[in-house]
Amino acid sequence: MNSKYEIEIIGYDCGWGCRDYGCEDGPEHILKYELEDGLKQLGHKVVWHPKLYIKDMGSRQHIENKEQTLPLVIEASKRLASAVESAIEKNRIPVVIGGDHTAAIGTWSATTSAFGCFREFGLIWIDAHMDAHTPDTAHQGKWGGWWHGMPVACLAGEGLKELTSIASNNVKINMEHFSLLGARSYEQGEEEFMQNHQANIYKMSKIKEMGFKNSFEQALKTATTGTKAFGVSIDLDGFSPNDAPAVGTAEKDGISANDALFAFTGLAKSPLFKAIEIVEYNPHQDIDNKTAKLINKIILAIFN
Repeated sequence: MNSKYEIEIIGYDCGWGCRDYGCEDGPEHILKYELEDGLKQLGHKVVWHPKLYIKDMGSRQHIENKEQTLPLVIEASKRLASAVESAIEKNRIPVVIGGDHTAAIGTWSATTSAFGCFREFGLIWIDAHMDAHTPDTAHQGKWGGWWHGMPVACLAGEGLKELTSIASNNVKINMEHFSLLGARSYEQGEEEFMQNHQANIYKMSKIKEMGFKNSFEQALKTATTGTKAFGVSIDLDGFSPNDAPAVGTAEKDGISANDALFAFTGLAKSPLFKAIEIVEYNPHQDIDNKTAKLINKIILAIFN
């Protein structure tokens, strides 16, 4: 990979995967011009993908339960997967900004399919939650176990066929190449799923003991050993609410943004790095654009 990149930014304007629809407005409220200027100053080319119009696919006033949003989540995942695959075909690095964390189903299904690296793909997942429910355990989850609590399980091949088959019928990831950093709010079913699949979990207690930099370096090694490619999925609630207040489900404590930015710097230089997504940005909860600015800082650090 050259030192300068062509980056395609894709807005995932989806809130259908969660009960709080506020994050569907995330892509519209990112600081677009500052982000584009920053990336161009680093020497990169920036392309903006056309709107996916996911938020306009249904009417909220008629939604009473998550089952009613399933067709919308399936279509949203397909639209995002198509956008990501299109970017990769053009030798661009997809940067997905959401939107709820069902984005991961589309982003990583498309990435593993485009590069033909099923089960040989490393994924670093930053999140306060484990997002590893299956339909059998979803009832344990917060907010009634909506779809954004299931993407990890879907990528591992467990869940509804309509979601596990996005972009390909193959299982997308081997959990031995998966690492979760920042977990501090989760249910028993998710933890059992992670243990059964030998996932690498860095709960906040472990991160405090090791330090984020060391934890991230270990996760990066896991993602790049025995794999053909890797990516990073960032749920903003993985950070301290003091650093990222604009999230749908804030949890106390969390990763320090400064520690993360230091660890992220230059990540795109790795020849195996293929994509990043930053999700669960609810601009209606932001304070002085603090979270919007953090999104830009993360992206600029990775491509610095």
